Amino acid sequence: MDIKPDNKFKQNLLLIVIGALLVSALLNLSEVLGAINLMIGLMMPLIVGGAIAFIMNVPMSFFERQIDRLTGKNSKNPLSRIKSPLCIVVTLVMFVAIIYFIGNVIFPNIAESIKSIAAAIQESYPKWIAALDAKGINTEFLEKYFPEMDTESIIETLKARASQILYTAGQAATSVFSVMTNFVLGFIFAIYILASKKKLGRQAKQIVYAYMKKSYADEICEIASLSYRTFANFLSGQCLEAVILAVLFFTVLFVGNFPYASTIAVVIGSMALIPYVGAFIGMFVGCLLIAVVSIKKMIIFIIVFLVVQQIEGQIIYPRVVGGSVGLPAIWTLVAVIVGGNISGVLGMVVFIPVFSVIYALLRRNVYKRLDKKKISIEI
Repeated sequence: MDIKPDNKFKQNLLLIVIGALLVSALLNLSEVLGAINLMIGLMMPLIVGGAIAFIMNVPMSFFERQIDRLTGKNSKNPLSRIKSPLCIVVTLVMFVAIIYFIGNVIFPNIAESIKSIAAAIQESYPKWIAALDAKGINTEFLEKYFPEMDTESIIETLKARASQILYTAGQAATSVFSVMTNFVLGFIFAIYILASKKKLGRQAKQIVYAYMKKSYADEICEIASLSYRTFANFLSGQCLEAVILAVLFFTVLFVGNFPYASTIAVVIGSMALIPYVGAFIGMFVGCLLIAVVSIKKMIIFIIVFLVVQQIEGQIIYPRVVGGSVGLPAIWTLVAVIVGGNISGVLGMVVFIPVFSVIYALLRRNVYKRLDKKKISIEI
């Protein structure tokens, strides 16, 4: 199809403008990055609110579907009229209950365990020094270092570094205040998003179809729908996997008569929301709790954990989470590795659904091209 001279001129002019802007941006890269960081900082409450709304929308949509089943989608039913606010309240109560339960079960036991470990170390330290001396191991460094750490030396060190400590504490307080402010504002924004999500979705579609060709708008809406389904399935699959892992560890630890079985199971299940590596954080906490009671049981717990973790990592996780997002097991592992190397824990969580969307789009495009070329490849 031939392009008219006016259209060619407009396209060339657009390319020149885009090229000039890119060159200008590269020449002033530091200023551009600073402006981007400033914009991200200003938009952070909205970004946080969007993330919270997306996460909360998964259980909220489940509750809405249950109400639709009860009412038969009858708009005149009183329950249908209050469906959105009721589901928001139920979702909020569920989240608060989960956070309270986890905090009430985990943190008191961990704090008590750390106190017990510290007391045990302080009491056993002379015995350890004597045992090392008896075996001919040089303990001069330990004997010289630890006695110097008395109360007076600590106080003098704190006085000497008072200004630095105050400055660091001020920075930490400012950072914490900023995070809390962003979270509170984001949480309020998330409630508004959830309360009017249908209207916002309709307005977004109107904007896309108003400013783009219908074929492009259809493609964008399809990709957005696929991305939402993938991320939602990933969240639900990750939560299901965490519950399975918590139940599995509780059963094994309870049958094995390990101390703090319920607490360790909850910790491991909660940390399992971080793909693959989260459970190892739970293992460390479990070792702290069990070490207070018995070092021998702690060693057995590590062995049991590694066995259960292998079963979970090789069988349960790829099938539950990878299957929920339509991503084969090998690509699930690749997504975790790549995401972890790029942006740590957050990358591990985000890259699995991102890889799944890319995988689905690529697979669809490949099948479309093969079908167009009338090529069939059988395995």
